[in-house]
Amino acid sequence: MEKDIKNVAILGAGGTVGSLVAGIIAQEGINVYLLSRTKQRAQKGLSRAIEQARSEVISRNIICGDYESLLKEALTKADWVIEAVTEKAEIKHQMYERLDGSLKPQAIISTTTSSLPLDELVSGRSDDFKKKFLSTHFYNPPARMPACEITGTHFTQPQIYNYMKDFLNRRLRRDIIEVENIAGFAGNRIAFLLFSEITDLVSSYGVEMMDYLIGPYTGRLMSPLATIDLIGLDIYAAIIDSIRKNTKDEMHDSFILPDYITKMIEKGLLGNKTRSGFYKKGEDGRMMFFDPSSFQYIDSREPNVDFVEQAKHLIHIGMYREAFDVIKSADCKEAQIVMNILCTYISYSYSRIGEVTRLEYGIDGIDRVMSGGYHWAPPSLILTMLGGSKVVRELLKQHSLAVPDWLEDVQDAAGAILKSGKFFVAH
Repeated sequence: MEKDIKNVAILGAGGTVGSLVAGIIAQEGINVYLLSRTKQRAQKGLSRAIEQARSEVISRNIICGDYESLLKEALTKADWVIEAVTEKAEIKHQMYERLDGSLKPQAIISTTTSSLPLDELVSGRSDDFKKKFLSTHFYNPPARMPACEITGTHFTQPQIYNYMKDFLNRRLRRDIIEVENIAGFAGNRIAFLLFSEITDLVSSYGVEMMDYLIGPYTGRLMSPLATIDLIGLDIYAAIIDSIRKNTKDEMHDSFILPDYITKMIEKGLLGNKTRSGFYKKGEDGRMMFFDPSSFQYIDSREPNVDFVEQAKHLIHIGMYREAFDVIKSADCKEAQIVMNILCTYISYSYSRIGEVTRLEYGIDGIDRVMSGGYHWAPPSLILTMLGGSKVVRELLKQHSLAVPDWLEDVQDAAGAILKSGKFFVAH
């Protein structure tokens, strides 16, 4: 493109990602058409964007409307059209049908999906549409999570791909991770495996206990089940389904959706957007937890496990490596759960190098997307915390996990321990 992007149309203003991405774009002085099925839904999206940034600049640069009344005008001006509609292929196909042939000659079209196969999404579209199409996958909330995964199809013109890579970094200050065109890309492919294993254990240990065990002290700013509430259980289920259908690896059978989550979705318990998911605030403001056995919300049981409390204390005083030594040496079933999750994280991350990210990047791309997209301690740092590559190789064998070849020559990130405080928090 000869000129910079000046006008953007975002389709799917009712969703969290669409509205918040509109906010970060509008803050840069770029005009945004924020569209949804109704103008009211678009205006709610605008309110969400303003709340994220608390900036009056946003409302000056955003025009809200519905598809019927404003889409035609938006497409005559938009240099970049962002599709952020419901995570269902048939809905996206319907939207692309409306766009194909109506875009400006130099306009770019991107989707925010990371789960649906891009080649299938553009099936049946014109050659002109296909060459302009790619995925720009923002993480939620984008004001706090700078990671943005980018990939195209074999139809995508290299100059369009390279332009967007530069624009996202230069104007929107995104940390760009180039990923392969595969379901889940890098961040969701790895995170959702861990989510799957944790949600499976909820039936036995409960919501509160699992988030207590795999909480911030293990290198997660937000505990796993609280993160799924943020994502939305319906979106979570759609991504799990797509990963199962479109990928195959040694951990394929671990991508599961427990029956209780399906029932939660049927009952409209979708997470933060319905104010009830794994977590729910009671009438008196206290936090309550979903119980899969009774399908009721229960009060806190205030779990207290010795090794967790010891590790949290050590993290609180900055002794991170010692905290992980406590986890490794603890002899109880809860410690085995924590160690298995940490080892799975390392094993699966290093095993996906060259499949979800380019081989020449090594672990770097995966490290960056896990830290910048989820605010999780990157896998290379967890490896170091557990004692380095030699120790971790033995731990993986003990937990019957794959020992990736990449772990043979990996350099321990010992220096990173000094900068690791932002990942390990003791609540």
